[in-house]
Amino acid sequence: MVTVDFDRDSIASSNGTLALELTAERREDERLCRAPRLPPASMLCGMRALTYFVEVDSASCGIQLFDDACRAYFRNRLFESIKRHSSQLHAYALLADHAWLLVSISSHWPLASLIGQVQDAYLIYFNQRFRRSSRRLRFYSALCRVEGERVVRECYRYIEQRPLKVGESELLGDIEWSSYPSNAFGQAGSGLVRHGCLESLGSDELGSLARYRSFVAQPLDPLCERYLDVALHERSNIEERNLNPAITEAFERGQSYS
Repeated sequence: MVTVDFDRDSIASSNGTLALELTAERREDERLCRAPRLPPASMLCGMRALTYFVEVDSASCGIQLFDDACRAYFRNRLFESIKRHSSQLHAYALLADHAWLLVSISSHWPLASLIGQVQDAYLIYFNQRFRRSSRRLRFYSALCRVEGERVVRECYRYIEQRPLKVGESELLGDIEWSSYPSNAFGQAGSGLVRHGCLESLGSDELGSLARYRSFVAQPLDPLCERYLDVALHERSNIEERNLNPAITEAFERGQSYS
């Protein structure tokens, strides 16, 4: 886990921190006014939405989510950018030195713009608050396009289990900086969109949510986890129809739920 060293006396008071947030947001708004605009949602509706599995880390992207205020600011900018780019966010986990996202959008080009805008806004806030000069080297540290119901469902499970995997959580959903509370309990107004791969969980809301919790609670198959990790960092697209038999069997083993 990345630790941010700082002088506590250098952190602004609550009023000062609020002022920094407002300044950062104002600068981001000014920058976005000059940025190229994507077509409106009405023009994108006829385009095929592609689903991407994304990792953003501190080493290559300069993103360090040090405390709750940092994570709240990053998440707010993320949801704003998701809406601005006519895209859909399905799952996320915001941890100290990594963020994982599952996003559907028209292509990876607007996705790079989406993530870049979030990073730029966040780094203005972070650098002012902690008197740093962090900068991003890349839009994202790892990314791959994923196709097929079983593959996308495993991405859901991978992301929802990240807080447990890295030791920032003891139970699923016991921290607020992941999509699990919303995806597992149907919290209204979360800003998340349910991916079509979850339709097989059922149409009744309560039963579907219960089956989702049961599905996510099962351990991620080690072979699936390794395959997703490698594809993510090698930026290799995963298409379910092109998986070899051993990998297909591994994905099938993890698809049971009660």
